[in-house]
Amino acid sequence: MRSKFSSVAAVLAVFFAISTSAFAAERYKDRMFEVEVTKDWPYAKDVPHLSDLHAITQGLLIKGAVSGGTVAYFYNNEKTTEKRNLLMDIYMPKKDTATNRAMVIVSHGGAMVAGARNDDSQHTVNYCDSLAARGYVAVSIEYRLGVTLTGSNYQVHIDSADFARAVYRGVQDIRAAVRFARDNAKEFGIDPDRIYLLGNSAGAILSLENVYSTSKDDFPSYIDKTPVKDFPSLGDLDDYGVQGYDSKANAVASLWGAVHNLDMIGDNKTPVLLIHGTADKTVYFKEGRPLSDVAAVLTNLMPSTAAFFAAYTMDLHAPTLYGSYVLDSLLTEKGVAHEKYFVEGVGHEFYDDDPKYEKEVRNKVFNFFANLANAPAAIGKKPVMLVMPSAVRMGNGNQSFSVVRGKGLKYAVVDLNGRAAMAGNVSAGESVDLGALANGIYMLRVQGERAVRFGIRK
Repeated sequence: MRSKFSSVAAVLAVFFAISTSAFAAERYKDRMFEVEVTKDWPYAKDVPHLSDLHAITQGLLIKGAVSGGTVAYFYNNEKTTEKRNLLMDIYMPKKDTATNRAMVIVSHGGAMVAGARNDDSQHTVNYCDSLAARGYVAVSIEYRLGVTLTGSNYQVHIDSADFARAVYRGVQDIRAAVRFARDNAKEFGIDPDRIYLLGNSAGAILSLENVYSTSKDDFPSYIDKTPVKDFPSLGDLDDYGVQGYDSKANAVASLWGAVHNLDMIGDNKTPVLLIHGTADKTVYFKEGRPLSDVAAVLTNLMPSTAAFFAAYTMDLHAPTLYGSYVLDSLLTEKGVAHEKYFVEGVGHEFYDDDPKYEKEVRNKVFNFFANLANAPAAIGKKPVMLVMPSAVRMGNGNQSFSVVRGKGLKYAVVDLNGRAAMAGNVSAGESVDLGALANGIYMLRVQGERAVRFGIRK
């Protein structure tokens, strides 16, 4: 017969073993799953893409000047198009049985002319993998890239209307991705009222524009350039992709983003996280015309092309954008709850310049989404329930507990000093008697569930 000491030691060993195992992990906060990826899934079909490539882009393609396949897309005109599908890569938590999960749609950066949905340098793949491992369904989307260039020889120009049209196309695409997700919510196992956006730089601009813009009227009228034969109508915001669903996401994490029109925010109370460096000269922290030195930006995006772009004088007159400082001030004035992380004296994509910020930015993003996904809250127009309600049910007077799902789940009960009081296994339909516990406050941990604090009073 084992000694009392050995029995207590065994209980403690069980508790500490399971408290450090996957059972103690919390969905959306901790890595819990392996990840499986489905690539090249079409989310909008027969969407017109610009196709008359400018000599700059042809040179990048022909000369193979870009490592890893990254290309800056510039075009001669907008009247020549070809219809192609828009694609997404889907990251799923492997062997996850939940059917009401939150989704995060990730949009890469790249100044509206570069970047890709599988771009490691933009942290896109890492974010999708980390989110799916925490229990989200994460998708990385492509959106239409490219602006038209005017000018000749090595002096080229992009005007405000051309850049604004590129942004408008991107907003159309991200809205199509949100509608596609809602249309396929059952297949993806997601909650259609819990779709979040994570955008980096240009992707952050598109993500913020998604939740704040409502119609084409929110955009400057000059995006419909004339003559029509050279600049065909861009159509309404929701002209492409599946129809019949709300196009706006339920929250946005914006990494150094901005918007073009403050009036369209109105009384919108969508939760947002604003992350920005105060010395950002690419997408200004306060307000200004972004990408004033577009050649330098492209060289930073694609270092191997530095000599190539140095040969060009590239002039960009982008529309004025309002950055995170202005958005924070406006939302504060309106009394709209939001979160921010502003870092003094750092520039664009500052987690690339100083790795110490990478972990901090990721933690801000993960905590922002987890707090939304794990807590009941009103997001958008509809109340949101817990994505994964607890399976633990306490009996009358906390004299017992049971679980409504699972088989052979490990459990442990500890007091407030961390001393193990009980441990074992439980399956759905079984009741565990807690009547032997002395009066006091305890913590119950069941595999895969959030801890439950309860009291015993006899």
